[in-house]
Amino acid sequence: MVEVLSTDAIWWSLFTMFTAAGLILAGTVTLIFLYLIYRYRVKGSEDKDELEPGRIYVETPAKGSSRLLLVFTGIIVLSLIVATFDETIYLERTPSEEAFVIWVTGFQFGWQFDYNVDGETITTIGAVVVPSDTVIEFKVTSRDVFHTFGFAEFKVKIDALPGIVNSMWIKTPEEPGEVYKAYCYELCGIGHSLMVADMIVVDKNEFFQAYEAGPQEFRNFINQVISEYRASLQGAP
Repeated sequence: MVEVLSTDAIWWSLFTMFTAAGLILAGTVTLIFLYLIYRYRVKGSEDKDELEPGRIYVETPAKGSSRLLLVFTGIIVLSLIVATFDETIYLERTPSEEAFVIWVTGFQFGWQFDYNVDGETITTIGAVVVPSDTVIEFKVTSRDVFHTFGFAEFKVKIDALPGIVNSMWIKTPEEPGEVYKAYCYELCGIGHSLMVADMIVVDKNEFFQAYEAGPQEFRNFINQVISEYRASLQGAP
């Protein structure tokens, strides 16, 4: 089985690559700049006497050096373009056929999550429970206006549009217990800031055990997880 990288790891690898390339190019330009300052500085009175006031002196750099610098820059830029396309294409497609599918519907002003369990739909509002160490595919739409569904920690978001289903995926952390916030990233009305949902990561084995037990068992499991989480928030100082 091919290992699936998390979406945030992919974006961080691109960020690191662009940062390294930027530092290399900036360092190279700075070194060339300092060299030219030193190489073509006015050395003394003899050089000053040879210069004519008001005249601009330009020395053409060697053609070989210019071509080498151009090729060097082109290689770096082309490598960044290829790497960016490769990673973004990978992110646009769900990397596993066994991804667990959850339907997401945005509305003014909240998020609805639907699970399909043996042909029956289990719905939650404002919170979604997901298994650990699993590729999750969110199929996202809207029932009213334009919204955008996303998680800052996973570096992903996607438009929620009426009549259109868009797909977005993440890979959940290996260990359960984390809770992430899903936000709306598109101004959608007076209650836009209220469109926040909790994604609760639970043990993978417990999740699928309840899921395979049938709709009623799974509904009880999901409701219990959400209720316990909300009760913990109320008891928090």
